[in-house]
Amino acid sequence: MIESQLQAALRFSESRYRRLFETAQDGILLLNAETAQIEDVNPFLIELLGYSHAEFLGKKVWEIGAFKDTALNIDAFVELRSKRYIRYDDLPLETRDGRRISVEFVSNLYDCAGVNVIQCNIRDNTKRHLAEIALRATARALQMLSESNVALLRATSEPTLFAEYCRIAVETGGYRMAWIGFAGEGSGQSVRAVAHFGQDDGLPALAGASSGGSDDGPVDIAIRSGQVQFVEDITINTEMAPWRSAALAHGYRSMIALPFRFADDTVACLCLCGTTRDLWSAPERKLLQEISADLAFGINALRTAIAKTHYQESLRVSLEQTIQVIADTVEERDAYTAGHQRRVAQLSSRIASELGLSAERVRGLHLAATIHDLGKVGIPSEILSKPRRLSTMEFGLMKEHPQIGYEILKNVDFPWPIARIIQQHHERIDGSGYPDGLLGDALLLESRILAVADVVEAMASHRPYRAALGLDAALKEVSAHRGITFDSAVVDACLRIFREHGFTIED
Repeated sequence: MIESQLQAALRFSESRYRRLFETAQDGILLLNAETAQIEDVNPFLIELLGYSHAEFLGKKVWEIGAFKDTALNIDAFVELRSKRYIRYDDLPLETRDGRRISVEFVSNLYDCAGVNVIQCNIRDNTKRHLAEIALRATARALQMLSESNVALLRATSEPTLFAEYCRIAVETGGYRMAWIGFAGEGSGQSVRAVAHFGQDDGLPALAGASSGGSDDGPVDIAIRSGQVQFVEDITINTEMAPWRSAALAHGYRSMIALPFRFADDTVACLCLCGTTRDLWSAPERKLLQEISADLAFGINALRTAIAKTHYQESLRVSLEQTIQVIADTVEERDAYTAGHQRRVAQLSSRIASELGLSAERVRGLHLAATIHDLGKVGIPSEILSKPRRLSTMEFGLMKEHPQIGYEILKNVDFPWPIARIIQQHHERIDGSGYPDGLLGDALLLESRILAVADVVEAMASHRPYRAALGLDAALKEVSAHRGITFDSAVVDACLRIFREHGFTIED
């Protein structure tokens, strides 16, 4: 009887293991600890890499095409047997069909019923890498947009404004060359360049990829259609064939043609040439289109003498939209805290209103809170998503994110002190915070509000290393530190909106 029960329990355990192994959403390899030969592979990894189950079995990892020429070699196997653990956060692999992907590779050697077994877990990081690339590009485009808008406000003539836009695109945007051209009058007329900056000795040969003849180049198409033309790779783009040699000779690999129209129906085009093949993300494309649209608006304003105060409202909306784009991109990189910035912004705004701050200050605080964790772009992803408490060294790195956020935004000309609010959101009134250990009134009121809202939301929500502690625990925490690390008036306002006004944090 007992033996049959044990056998039944064993079958159940084996069945459960097999189900977990076959349905796991990470790749799993099981290796012989003595020979490094693959003994089993789960369906997820087979589908990810494109090799069959039979092609894996009996092979050493480095004999599989996807792992050749990587760090996974005989030396790595020797190291694993010695240390019983190896990890690669960004291991580049190539799938059977030639796609390049990046994975997180973790391998452990452990004892299983007296037999040493090696288990390798493989997680596809490709989406995270794309999000990081998109975030960096979007942040660069944000800086371009900000500086371009400042140039618009200061411009006194069209030529100086055009020249400044081209300079900003090269020096801030990182493009090799930028130029602006006007459509010629009548059909078959070439685009006339009116401003340029950067590696522009190829401009006469390229003429912005505008034919002036029977063949249509990207600039011709952009001007005629009014649609932005993205040339991701000049070496293979058919529309660039007549100008390909000239473009490549001057180091151009990608190009954007951004058309814009003036009030008198004159059409022009801002052209940006890059040195690398580029895949522009949706947020970056949107910001680039805003730049060309803002340029058209600025010229129209100069021509019609529209008051600058009218444009300032347009600039404010543009900045707020840009902030939201940045916030969305940051949250794509860190799925565990998706929505955290948005909820902190809601709570911060409600506390600020309870304290009687003006609508203008509340708006500025809301925007700062929406991107208060922007600096986490400089923190390694494995630390952000670590499913346990951070080590002292890791926490030290995490503490740098307020200063990183400040450095990214300090030169952006916002109507509010957004960079300083973000820099101070982990400061405490008793000087125990970071990065500068500021005391009391040295902290902006907005920063003191954001500090309380950040703690309450973080404690009430799930984190990789713990379950949500709940709203009651969060309110008790800030109450316990009222007047010590947190501003008394801010804590009181926070308690009132929850306990007296029934405020809830919305997802």
